Amino acid sequence: MTLSQRTSLFILVISAIEILLLVLGPSYRQSAVFYFSFAPLDFTSPYKEVFFFQKYLMFISYGFIHSNVIHLLINVIALFLLGKILRKLGKDNLTFLIFFLSILGGATFYYFLEPTSPVPLIGANCASFGLLAFVLSEELMERLRRRRSISQIIYVLFIFVLAHILYFYALSAIMPVSVLWQGHLGAFFTGAIQVCVYRKT
Repeated sequence: MTLSQRTSLFILVISAIEILLLVLGPSYRQSAVFYFSFAPLDFTSPYKEVFFFQKYLMFISYGFIHSNVIHLLINVIALFLLGKILRKLGKDNLTFLIFFLSILGGATFYYFLEPTSPVPLIGANCASFGLLAFVLSEELMERLRRRRSISQIIYVLFIFVLAHILYFYALSAIMPVSVLWQGHLGAFFTGAIQVCVYRKT
């Protein structure tokens, strides 16, 4: 299975999970959040896992569950559109690896920035932000290499920050969950760093 096929499979899996949770009802969604969301905890103290390896699996598993259909659709559309851009850039083979590491990076940043937060992190938002950062950073590096103006990239970044602030407040108002910017920031940095890594290899 190619990385591109794995990307499509990931989108199908998170969509199937959301459909299943819709059919089963709210109590099952609550259970899914309880078992698979990411919640910061003190790794230096004893922790009673609900199941074996939970405290490590949650660094990835949170990306497969969403708070509702709207939450899922936002991420599926973003992943699809950004995946198409990466395909045009000839980086399609990296898509799955980028958002896998971005999910991990988002949880890691959230863990260090909000180590005592009681709010669980869920959704593929971090994968989307990591892909976005990769696309923007790739374009930035290319423009610097060709000594072209980067004003457009700065403008896009400004719009991105502004949109995220609006997204933060608007989505928090209409959805029964908090928008955790720490995870998004971590995923964005992770996506940007990967551009530098891949350009050196």
